[in-house]
Amino acid sequence: MRARNVLVIAAALAGCAFDNGGNNNGDDAGIGSNDPGPCMLPDLGLTADTLSGCSDANTTDGPRGTAKFSNPVNLALGPSGIAYVVDFDSSLLRKVDLDGKVTTIFKDKRFNRPFGIIIAPDGWLYIECDNDVMDGHGNTSGTIWKINPADPSGANAQPIISGLMRPRGLALMSNNKLAITDYLAMQVEIGDPTTGGVTALAGAFGVATTQNGKGTGATFNVPWDLVVDSDGALIVADWGDHTLRRVAMDGTVTTYAGTPGVAGNADGPLATATFNNPKGMTKDASGAIYVSDSSNHTIRKIAAGMVTTISGVTAGGYLDNNDPMAAMYYGIEGLDVSPDGKRIVIADGNNGDGSPFNHVRVLTMP
Repeated sequence: MRARNVLVIAAALAGCAFDNGGNNNGDDAGIGSNDPGPCMLPDLGLTADTLSGCSDANTTDGPRGTAKFSNPVNLALGPSGIAYVVDFDSSLLRKVDLDGKVTTIFKDKRFNRPFGIIIAPDGWLYIECDNDVMDGHGNTSGTIWKINPADPSGANAQPIISGLMRPRGLALMSNNKLAITDYLAMQVEIGDPTTGGVTALAGAFGVATTQNGKGTGATFNVPWDLVVDSDGALIVADWGDHTLRRVAMDGTVTTYAGTPGVAGNADGPLATATFNNPKGMTKDASGAIYVSDSSNHTIRKIAAGMVTTISGVTAGGYLDNNDPMAAMYYGIEGLDVSPDGKRIVIADGNNGDGSPFNHVRVLTMP
C-alpha cells in the first residue's frame, strides 16, 4: 500500500514544476555550447535589482551581464554576502559575488538536481539533491551532501544522507541535526549528519491533505521549505495548503499563518493573512521571517504577528525597479537574508517550465 500511495502522489504532482530538469548528469556542455552572448543589465543600484543572470539559460561564468544560470532554484548567503546558488537544470553549485560575478565552485557526476541549501556556522554547505550518487532518479533517490565552498578541489564534498524521497527545505537545528521537508513523503523529518539516519517528526506518509495533530496524526499538502523559530519550533511552508504550519519538537502541528485551503494575497495578522503557494523561507537575526509566495510572485515578511508584502506584483514577470512594489518576479523559490534584514537575495528561475527567466535577484531594504 505504501508503494502504491507514493506512485499515486508522484503522478498527481507530475504536472508541477517541482523536479523537472534538463541536464541530469552534471554535464553542462550541451547548454554552454549555445550561449548567444552577454545580456544588457543596468548598473546595480535599484532597490529591487538583478544581481546576476540573463533571461536565456546557460552555465557561463563571469561578470554580471555575461554570467548565466540554468533555472537557479535556491541559495544561501555567506557572512560576507556571497550567494551560493544551486543551479538546478545544470546540476552546478555557483557563487555570486556582491558585484554579480559568478563562479562555478562545484561540479560532480554524482551531484545532480540540487535544490535545498543552507550554510552552517562553520561555513560548510548542506545541499539536497533529487538524484542519488549513481544519478538514479526514483522515489528514494533524495540525497543530502556536505560541501566546503572554500575548497576549490571539492575533495571533501561528500553525500551524508541518502534514501530520501523529494527533499526540499533544510534547516539546521541547535543540536546540529537537520530539519528536512520532503514533499513526496509529505513529511517533516529530522536527519543526523553524523550517522546518516532520518526519522519522521510529523506528517502521515504519502497523505496529501491538511490536518493539524501530532506526529503521523497530522498531514501536510506538499511541505516545501522551513525555518527554525526563536522557540525551537519549525515553521513550514505548506505549498498546497497555502499556509505556514508550526511543528513543535514533539511533532505537534498547528496552523501558524494563512487560511487553510484558501489562496490569496491579503496582508494582515497571521490568522487572516492569505498566501498562494508559499515556497522559500528564511529568517533574519531579529526573528523576522521572509517567504517567497510563488503563485503571487511576491516576497512577504512576517514580523510582530503581521504579514506584509514587501516586493512584487501578483501578475508576475521580470522587472527591476526602484519601487520594490513595482518590481516583477517569475519563478521565485529559495531566498536568504542578511542578519540585519536589509539585503534579501532571491533565486528567480523558470519554475521548471523552460521559460526565459534565469536570474538571481537582490532586494535592498531601508
